Amino acid sequence: MKTLFNWPVGTLLAFLLLSGCVKSPDVGETAPFESQELDACLSIVIDMSGSFSEIWEDRAYDLFLNLSDRYFNDSMGTENRLIISQLSGNEQAVLFEGTPTDLRRRFRSPQELSQFLKGSSDPGASHVYEATRRTLDYVGSVTGVTSDTRLLTVILSDMIDTQSASQIWDPTVPSPLSDSLRRYQAKGGGLALYFVAESERERWNELLRETGFQPGHYVIESSLAANPQLPRFD
Repeated sequence: MKTLFNWPVGTLLAFLLLSGCVKSPDVGETAPFESQELDACLSIVIDMSGSFSEIWEDRAYDLFLNLSDRYFNDSMGTENRLIISQLSGNEQAVLFEGTPTDLRRRFRSPQELSQFLKGSSDPGASHVYEATRRTLDYVGSVTGVTSDTRLLTVILSDMIDTQSASQIWDPTVPSPLSDSLRRYQAKGGGLALYFVAESERERWNELLRETGFQPGHYVIESSLAANPQLPRFD
């Protein structure tokens, strides 16, 4: 039987992305003052709120096996970074930032990762806008991210924000989220939103257009094909 320590890197990445999220590596694991430019940085935002948790269990796993393999296959042997965030009532959005090696050192099974993800989430609410903003800001602050780094943020959520349920949110009005989107877009980052509720599709289309995202550099999908589209990186 294969273990977490002898899986191929592509398979390992797919497994890790889909199974949950983990603690950041200890400070002592990284040499001080050592910094390398990153070739690719993939951030995944997972909705663990009550409105989406069943979709994550039933459908999102296979999607990430596909997406993670496609994203990292062109980057084998280069400097890559993985960030995992969660959308729920927990104010801590970013739960992990590191490399596949960091993950292998700590977790030995899908169950351990899944338990950590659930234990780090509050399913009673869905803070879509705030968690998205915090994740994008975090990506922009990662050491090694340059203008040449391929940036992709994938969000698995219906994108229904319970904090804004009682009001109409206008994407054209400046907000902390729109500011974060503009900064992320200026770095060349791509966005892929999957499982989006039909009621939220146009809202997010308008928001991304208003913040400078060009056609082809973002994807918003509700129903998924077997081979879902990824944004361009050009």
